[in-house]
Amino acid sequence: MKYEILLFDADNTILDFDKSEEQALKRAFAEVGLAYEQTFLNVYRKNNIYQWQLFEQGKQTKEEVLANRYIETFKELGLPLEKALQTGDLYEEYLMFGFYVIPHAEDVLVELQSKCKLYLVSNGVLRIQNSRMKGSGLEKYFIARFVSEEVGYPKPQVEYFNHCFKHIEGFNKCKTLIIGDSLTSDIQGGVNAGIDTCWFNPWRNANNTNLTPTYEITDLRELLDIVK
Repeated sequence: MKYEILLFDADNTILDFDKSEEQALKRAFAEVGLAYEQTFLNVYRKNNIYQWQLFEQGKQTKEEVLANRYIETFKELGLPLEKALQTGDLYEEYLMFGFYVIPHAEDVLVELQSKCKLYLVSNGVLRIQNSRMKGSGLEKYFIARFVSEEVGYPKPQVEYFNHCFKHIEGFNKCKTLIIGDSLTSDIQGGVNAGIDTCWFNPWRNANNTNLTPTYEITDLRELLDIVK
């Protein structure tokens, strides 16, 4: 096998975060008595991505991310600020039940599990990721999960990956591949750590960075030929 150790990101790589996110936001808005509109989702996603990028750069804590993404969104949309953090808390609770899976993810994991060692690498909130992995039925395919909240460093920092590598039995850099949807987190992290990278890009987004993934795929089933 070309690769024996596979590091999978969770959100929008094997778990459908976008679908889970929208359902959680709709429920949170209804709970606080606010009318939900698609405009809110678009503005929230923009702010959420920006806040997580600050976290990846070590410029703020995860707690600040979880608060600021709502505060900034409510400010931008002119929504009552006194409901921002309440909405955020409710969103996190409802997101725990977002068990949607990316197409073909389970079939691919089943096949790869028989050939490779699979690990989950995530910057998500620990309790939410644990709930979603269990509820989706995907947790059984992974030897271990490395969530930044427990590791103490976020992807793409090299310290995060050094921690992971120390806890992978028989680790071999040349036989390791990271798979994820984020250029700034997963691909940059792989580059920082000196391992091959696979950008999962089913939306065919433009790569506006100076990063060149080792592979780019639009369907998880393409991994099967890459790993051979």
